[in-house]
Amino acid sequence: MIPTAILSLQHLTRFPAYQAKAYPTVICLHGRGSNEADLIGLAPYLDDPGGAPRLLWISPRAPLALMGGYEWYRLEGVGVPNPATFDAARETLDRFITEAVAAYPLDPQKLFLLGFSQGSMMSYAFALAQPGRVAGVVAQSGYIPLNAGLRVDRAGIRGKPFLLTHGAYDPIIPVEWGREARDTLAQAGAEVEYHEYAMGHEISAQSIEAIAAWLKKQSA
Repeated sequence: MIPTAILSLQHLTRFPAYQAKAYPTVICLHGRGSNEADLIGLAPYLDDPGGAPRLLWISPRAPLALMGGYEWYRLEGVGVPNPATFDAARETLDRFITEAVAAYPLDPQKLFLLGFSQGSMMSYAFALAQPGRVAGVVAQSGYIPLNAGLRVDRAGIRGKPFLLTHGAYDPIIPVEWGREARDTLAQAGAEVEYHEYAMGHEISAQSIEAIAAWLKKQSA
């Protein structure tokens, strides 16, 4: 087993049950106020349930402390990123992913981002600006932060697979914002799979099932 490397962000890893030169990999980006142990805890349910783990999981901690947890960037209001910290977060994530590709036996052609809430916004920000560096994105309960000066490589995201899940009763990120993200991606020619569930700002058994199926298909 390869030990966790020392990179610019503290992080957790979970390796597959088999030996290989390179693994399909999921980098999971937690939500505001959470930490690096959050989404990686879902790996047993998302990584080929009932079978041997197939994917390498890497879960970084966001850089800014917040109420016992962490966040990627500060907010000036609901859905309004602070520009300076948002730009810094994008640079931080860019650096971490570059480091991870160099440090771990991951397959850069099968590198996926999986985010929740603010982690989804970070996933969008990275993938829409540099779509050639990711194989696909799972965005849960998020929106595309176009109001933060996000650069979008529209040609590069054509055909890029995205899975979006959102709660119909989400009190934090309105479901309309999730639908707008779906429509924006579809209009840009991305391959979009969208699921809306009778839930709030959360992850449900139904959304886990959809994500597991999508990851199995895309990482095969």
